[in-house]
This record gives sequence, structure tokens and C-alpha cells, in this order.
Amino acid sequence: MRARYSSLRLLLLAVACSLVLPTASAQAAYTPSFDVELVTRRAETATGPESRLDVYTAVPNSSLRFLAREGGFEASYAVTVQVYSLDDRGNHEGLVVSRTFERDVAAAGYDQTQDADLEDRAIQSLAVDPGRYAVEVAVEDGSSGRALSRELGHVVRDMTGDGIVLSDPMLLSAYDPAAGSSTPVVGATISTEMDEFWLSYDLHASAPTELQVTYVVTEQSQVRDRPSFGALLGLAPRQQAELGTPVAVTEPLALEAGRTPAAFRVETEALQVGDYTMTVRIATPDGETVAEADKAFAVRWMGLDSQIADLDQAIDQLRYVAKDDEYQSIRNAPTPEEQRRLFLNFWNERDPSPGTPRNEQMEQYYFRVAYANERYSRFHDRGWNTDRGEIFIVFGEPDYVENHPFNYGTRPYQIWNYYGQGRRFIFVDDTGMGDFRLLVGRWDPRTRM
Repeated sequence: MRARYSSLRLLLLAVACSLVLPTASAQAAYTPSFDVELVTRRAETATGPESRLDVYTAVPNSSLRFLAREGGFEASYAVTVQVYSLDDRGNHEGLVVSRTFERDVAAAGYDQTQDADLEDRAIQSLAVDPGRYAVEVAVEDGSSGRALSRELGHVVRDMTGDGIVLSDPMLLSAYDPAAGSSTPVVGATISTEMDEFWLSYDLHASAPTELQVTYVVTEQSQVRDRPSFGALLGLAPRQQAELGTPVAVTEPLALEAGRTPAAFRVETEALQVGDYTMTVRIATPDGETVAEADKAFAVRWMGLDSQIADLDQAIDQLRYVAKDDEYQSIRNAPTPEEQRRLFLNFWNERDPSPGTPRNEQMEQYYFRVAYANERYSRFHDRGWNTDRGEIFIVFGEPDYVENHPFNYGTRPYQIWNYYGQGRRFIFVDDTGMGDFRLLVGRWDPRTRM
């Protein structure tokens, strides 16, 4: 039986090497969507204070279809926000609020219409009672009719009390209190290229009050095991970082009657790439908590928001492109800081456009990793760690794929053709469960056309 199966493999390889197939193009590309941020604040109205839900949107130019106009290009889109109440099990109970608003976007040149770093930002404020909600945000392009949608869960806290009222915190990429200007981080993702960012929030008090505020940044995986704030504040910064809390600071806070805006500056260098929760706790001078709120956020490599969430994993994924000595040097670096430096040096040496903020080759590589995870993940392996994922990451989308799922007398197999690169790869599903394995290694001479 083993001899028969080995003969079958040789036959498949021979057949593949003799095939002449028509070309087809299906190049995978990263398609940007849009970002949403939900923030609950207090609004003062003629009938008294109420809870307000602010919906921030940021739509990249590359997600819109621009039309040529005299002097440049124009696009339009509509944003529809629908708020659904949730029951105790998280099921939709009913539509509470529905609002649609339209936006027009102008671009001076064609390059700006394709730039994912340029985006149109908007904010819509809705009066919503305290409770648990699902917020669906849909963006429809005015020219193409293409629609993108996102649904987020959100808890609207009661903002109408007479005591100390704390709004939802929000991240800012720029903040100038003297000028009264700020730039929200829509999507709560911090780029490693940013030297600093701010956490902003509003406090409301019925009378002037002296309080203290504690800020604690915790790795999301460590939130449940986080020590008490009092214990954290008594530790050295290195000890705090070892417990997954790289930031823990207490400051005095003087409130005026009415609204007091506040902000806390964070140095990005203090945080590794990963997912975090920042907790804001407002307390009396003797330590009694009067208000508390959390803000989840992520730190990512620039241009790779959803692709690189973990540096260790990103280093493991280098094995398809790095030489063995480079890979081992980065992986075995003595400190996280040295590991990060070597990782960045590796990609900086391969940057096709040095001196610009983006490293296109690094982006393409990790976009392929993310795409492989979506398409080729199996029961026990992420997509990037499978044979098909490996070939996709190294060579990109094949020009043509021939599927043979149910051929009599053979196991299911696929043939991936790369005409421009003169390569052909055969994957065989030995188990019949979609676990396709390379027939021969990717650098085997028999893969050449």
C-alpha cells in the first residue's frame, strides 16, 4: 500500500509538470474598512443632564470611490447608526435609535484618493438612556453603493447623578489644552511611531472638590490577576512592568463646579506591542473610590494594526523570510528591547522606501500572514503555520489553482501555479479533512515549471 501511494505521489508530480493551464489573476489585497469609537458623556440640556452617546467614525479615502471634478476629486458617503437594546443574554430586544448623516470628501490629486492614511472623521451625538446596547454602524459609499458595517457592544453608564460623574475615557494622538484642540484616536489603536498619546475624560461635580486620580495601564491578559492599586503604587516601575502593569500613577485632582476636562500623558515607549486596559479611578484623599472607568486599547506596529498584535509571534513568523542566523539572533535576544530593535532593523534593511513612515515590504508580509490565517487555519494550526499558508506568504496569491477534490483512486489535491515566478506547487490532503500538505519542499527543483 505504501509503495502504491508513493507511486501516486510521483504520478501527481509528473502530471503537474506537464499541465498547461490558462492564466487567472486573483491577487489578494488588504482592503481597509473604517474605524468607530463609542464614548458616553454627560450632556446638559434645558430639562437637565442626560446621558449622551458620541459615535466617532474615521473612513479612509481608500475605502471610497472618488469621481473627477474640476480642480480635483470628490466622494460622498452616508453613515447610519442604529442602537439596539440588549437583554441579559446579549440578544437584541429592539431598535432604540436610528440616525443617518451624509459626508462629502474632497481630494486635490489622485494619490490622495488612494491613501489609506488620509481619512474623513465625523461625530454623531445621540441621547441614549443608561443600559447595554449593540451599536451597528454602516458606511455606504455614494458612488459605488459599496457598504461596510461594524457592530460593537457598549454600556451607556448613568451620567445624570449629582455626585462625581466620570465620562468614558478616550485616547488622543494630539492634545493642546491651551489652544483647546485635540485629535481623537478613533479605533483605540496606538502606533509605535507615536512618541506619546493622551487619555482624556470629563468630570462633573456639583461643587469644587479636592480628589486624587489613579491611572493604571494593564496588559489585558493580566487584568484579572492585577494586584490592588495600593500594592501597585508601592512597587518600582520594573516590578510593575513584570506584573503586566507598565504604568501606575496617582496624581492630585482639583475639580471646579460643573465640568472639568482632564487628560493623562502616556509615553508609548513604555508599552510593548499588545492589548491593554487603562483604568481611571477617582478617589477622595483618604482613598475612597467615587468613580471608575476603563478604556481598552491596542499598541500596534505602524500600518499593521490588526496584523501584529504580539512581537514574539511576529518574530516566529519571520522564519519564511529570514536567514537562520538572523532568525536565531532576533529570537534569542537577551531583552525585549534588544529583540524589538533587531526586529525593526531586519525590516528597515528591507524597506523599499527609506525615510518614509511606511515600510511596504513589512506591511505586505504581515498582511499575507493575516490573510493566510483567515483562509488556511486548521484545527491545530494557524493558517500561517500550514503548508499552503507558507507558500502564500512567500509567493503571494497563485496565478491559477487547479482543484482535484474527488478524483477516483487519488487523494484530494491542489496545484498552485505561479507563471511569473516559474513555480508550481502540489498539495495533497492525506486525511481527507482539508489538511493539504506540500508534496515536495518549496525549494525542491521539481517545483520549477
